[in-house]
Amino acid sequence: MASKQSQRMAARQQLQQRMSEKAERERKQRTVWWSIGGVGALVALVLIAWGAVTVFGPDEESDTAASNGTATGAEEATEPLNDTPIEETVANAEAAAARCDGLEPSGEGQSAESSGAGDGRPATDVYLECMSLSAPDASATAECSYSTTGGEAMPAAVQPAAGTQEMTIVSNLGTLTAEIDTANAPCTAGSFTHLAAQEYFDGQQCHRLTTEGIFVLQCGDPDAREALESGNPQGAGMGGPGYQMGDENLPAEVEGNYPAGTLAMANAGPGTTGSQFFIVYEDTSLPSGYTVLGQITSGLDIVQEVAAAGAV
Repeated sequence: MASKQSQRMAARQQLQQRMSEKAERERKQRTVWWSIGGVGALVALVLIAWGAVTVFGPDEESDTAASNGTATGAEEATEPLNDTPIEETVANAEAAAARCDGLEPSGEGQSAESSGAGDGRPATDVYLECMSLSAPDASATAECSYSTTGGEAMPAAVQPAAGTQEMTIVSNLGTLTAEIDTANAPCTAGSFTHLAAQEYFDGQQCHRLTTEGIFVLQCGDPDAREALESGNPQGAGMGGPGYQMGDENLPAEVEGNYPAGTLAMANAGPGTTGSQFFIVYEDTSLPSGYTVLGQITSGLDIVQEVAAAGAV
């Protein structure tokens, strides 16, 4: 009879094989690689090394639509829009607003020795243990277009679009708070409120840290933790909620347009925003194609400590 150690090794190998097969299927199905940098970031880093920075932004048509607060990609939707009344949307948000109250960070997770890589998995494990958003202000509303890619139920097509919301993220390392710009990013804020209420982010692992030229910690992939724990890091960074939305609240194309403390959305091009987001821990210049969701109001030092430990 095989030993328990042999059985565990065999099970691990089978899991790794399944994860690899899953990743290959998703690539063949043109699954979006949710990466704030992608090829653009790689090119930018190379050019930074030569003393110049050139980046690739979204095409002019999509950028114009995004700057006007219009979510692109509505024509791709294959399911009926979610016509939940705005009153019900707000009531659901109110019911979930306090779900992280009183929850203490677990302190779980491990730390590895940094490899010195400027872009990779954080050497310090970062887990999102609970996320919640305060109830939104529906004194103004916006029509939002969410295009399905298969998966989670889409948010309501009409979302609150006034004021701000408070986001709370309880991580294993400590608690972060952010002010969400609901007025200027109503569709993205509505998506986060919708997903957080369903505990979508709970238990996720932040999968990417960049420390050269671009200074961000990236999270929000529901499949990243399983991929990393199974020894399949190439599978992290590909997951999403099963729907996409357009870009909102884009900054100007200037140096330092994503300053420290910015909470923004990762994407793989115009109209592909999903659930992956990044926290900027040091002033960063990027193409202005990433929705600014809000600003970190406390806990940025936690991300900075993770960055100081490096990537592997």
